[in-house]
Amino acid sequence: MRKAVLMIWLAAFIAVMTAGVLYSKEYTVEDVAEMIANAPGPEMFPQAGAAILLQQTTVRFEKDYSAVADEHLVVKILQDRGKNTFGDVKRRYDSESDSLVVIMAVTHLADGTVIEVDPKAINDITPAFLANATVYSNIMQKVVSFSGIAPGVTIELKLRRFSKAPEEDEEIFIWGTGEFQGEEPILHKEMSLTAPSEKPITYKVQNEGIGYETSEADGFVTHRWYEDNSPQIIPEPFMPDYSKIAPRLIYTSATSWEQVGNWVSEKFFSHVEKGGKIEKKAKELTTKLSAPDEKISALALYVINDIRDIGESSLPLGIAGYEPNDAEDVLTNKYGDWRDKAVLLVSLLESAGIESYPVFVQRNSAVLAEDQPSLKQFNSIYVYVPSYNGQPLWINPFADHCYFGYFPFGQGSKVLMVRRDGSEIVAMKDTKAEDNIAHSNIELHLRSNGDVDGNVACQLEGYFDWQARSRLKDETPTKVDQYFQSTVNAVGEGSRSVEFKTTDLDNLLEPVSVVQTFSTPELGVVEGDMMIFHPPAIPYDFAIAPVATGEAMRFYDYVLDCQMKVRTEGSIYLPEGYKTVYTPEPFGVENEFGKWSTEYTVDEQSNAIHYVSEATLVDIEMDADEYMLFKESFDNFSKPKNSLILLEKK
Repeated sequence: MRKAVLMIWLAAFIAVMTAGVLYSKEYTVEDVAEMIANAPGPEMFPQAGAAILLQQTTVRFEKDYSAVADEHLVVKILQDRGKNTFGDVKRRYDSESDSLVVIMAVTHLADGTVIEVDPKAINDITPAFLANATVYSNIMQKVVSFSGIAPGVTIELKLRRFSKAPEEDEEIFIWGTGEFQGEEPILHKEMSLTAPSEKPITYKVQNEGIGYETSEADGFVTHRWYEDNSPQIIPEPFMPDYSKIAPRLIYTSATSWEQVGNWVSEKFFSHVEKGGKIEKKAKELTTKLSAPDEKISALALYVINDIRDIGESSLPLGIAGYEPNDAEDVLTNKYGDWRDKAVLLVSLLESAGIESYPVFVQRNSAVLAEDQPSLKQFNSIYVYVPSYNGQPLWINPFADHCYFGYFPFGQGSKVLMVRRDGSEIVAMKDTKAEDNIAHSNIELHLRSNGDVDGNVACQLEGYFDWQARSRLKDETPTKVDQYFQSTVNAVGEGSRSVEFKTTDLDNLLEPVSVVQTFSTPELGVVEGDMMIFHPPAIPYDFAIAPVATGEAMRFYDYVLDCQMKVRTEGSIYLPEGYKTVYTPEPFGVENEFGKWSTEYTVDEQSNAIHYVSEATLVDIEMDADEYMLFKESFDNFSKPKNSLILLEKK
C-alpha cells in the first residue's frame, strides 16, 4: 500500500551556529572538531547523560514532491546514562515509500582519534514488536551501533532519507510537529524545510522559544526554525507533559480541517466492510443479545481483548500512513494498529446497525493548534458511539486495562471526529471527581498487646480501576501474591497477609474490588495503662490519592491525571478492658484545590471507634505558587494528630 501523504517524522532537528544565515549551514569536519573542543563537561550539566552539540535536519521537496531529508547529529557522552541512550541510534521508516542511508557514523574519542562504525554494526531490521505482524513488514528500523562509547567521547551521525514522489492523483500534505527541548541539554538545534511555493506552509510555535527565518527563490520557499542552548528538562513528580513545557513547532500545508477530514474520511471508510466475515462475526458476538448497549460492549470488547495490539506507543500513528487495511483482513489477521483496530470496530458496529466514527486523539493532552489543520497533531484513533447507556461513548481499542468506556489519556482534549460526510473538532469527555473514586472500608480488631487482626475492602472506579488493573492484571499469581504480601508490610513491621481476593481483572464490565485480611503485631504501642494507636493508611498504591508533596518547591506546574475522590471508612474494635480517652477533633478544609476531612466517633455500646476520612481533588493543574498552598492543605490533612487515638485500661 503506497503512502498517501508525505510526512516528515521529526525525531531530531534544529540547530544553528550563525545568526542571519537563511539557508541551513553544512557543518564541516572543522566545524565539528571545534564543537567537540568547546563542548561542556559533566560539571556543567551534572544531571545530564549527554550533551547534544548539534541536531540538524534539512528537508527539501522537489516539484514532483519527492523529498530528501538530511539529519546531522553530534552528541557528547557525559555519563553512563548517555552511553546507554546514544550507544545505539534507531530510526524508523516506511520501506515502501522511503529509503534511509547512513552517510557518516563515527565516534570521536577524547584523544582525537576517530573510529568509524563497522558496516556490520549498521543494520535494517524489523522492530521486535512487528516480528509476528507481517502486514506491517514495510516498517523497518535503521540501527547504528557506535564503537568505543564511554563518558567523554562524542558520536557523530549523518543520515539521508529519500522519499518517493506520490502518484499524480494523490492529494499532498506536508505537515509535522516537534519539540525543541528534551531530557538532555541541546546546544544547537535547527530544521529547514524547502517546498514548492505552490504549497504554502503555515506554522505555529507553542510555549515560545523558537527562532524563524524564511526566503523564496526559483519557485521554492525555505522555512528555517532554530534554537540555541536549550536546557535539559529535569523531571519532577506530577509535572506536565513535555508538549506543554518544551517549545513546540506545528506546521502544515493543509488549509482547513474540512480538507483534512474529507481526505482521511475517504481513506478510512473505503476500508469499512459490513458483509461477509464481518457480518458473520458481528452476528456470532451478538446473537443472544437484544439491547443495543449490550451489542456495543460485546463488539468493542472483542476488538479490545481478542485483536492483538500492534504498537500502541512504539508504532507512531502516521509512520505507515493513515489508510487502514480492509476490515476483513484485520479480522483474519487478528492483530492491528490504531488504524486497523478502529476500522474493524467501526465495521462490526455498522454490521450490527450501530452508528460510530473514528476520532483522532492526542493521548498526552497536548494543546491542539486549531489553526494548523494536521493529522500529525494526533497519535491515536478512538471510536465514538453517539449513545451508550444514554451517554456518548469514547472507545480506546487498546484499552484492555480499563473499565469499559473509561480512558485515562486525552480527557477533555480537542479531537478530530471523522464522518463519511464531513468532520469536526470536538472536545472529548472530561471526567469529574465522582467518576474516579477509591472507596475503602477497613476493619481493625485491636488486642490488648497492640496486635491487630484486620481486613480491608476497596471498591475502585475510573482512574483507580485503571491503576489496579495496570498493577495486577498481567502479573503471574506468584507476583500478585508477592504484591499483596508487600502491601501489608506497609501497615506495620511483621505484618502477614492471611488471604486476599480480587474481582476478575479480565472482565472489563465489572469494576475492580479488592478484599484482604491480615494480621500485624504491635501496631498499637502499649505504655503502662495507656495504648497509643494510629489507624494505618490503605496499603495499596492504586487506592490512594496519587500525590507527592515532599518537595519544598517546584520548577514545573503540579499536574494530576484527573479529578478524583478517595474515601476511607474505618472501624476500630477495642480490646476488652480498654476505653477511649482521646480521638482527633473533626478536621475539614475546603478551597479551590479540593476538600479534605476526617471525623471520629466513639461507639461505647460496641466498644469501637468509627472514622471517615475523605479527600476530593478538583484542581488538577497548579502552578508553583499554587502548589505550595495545595501542599499546605494536604500536609494539614496528613498530620499525625488527625489520626492519633489514645486508649486507657478501665
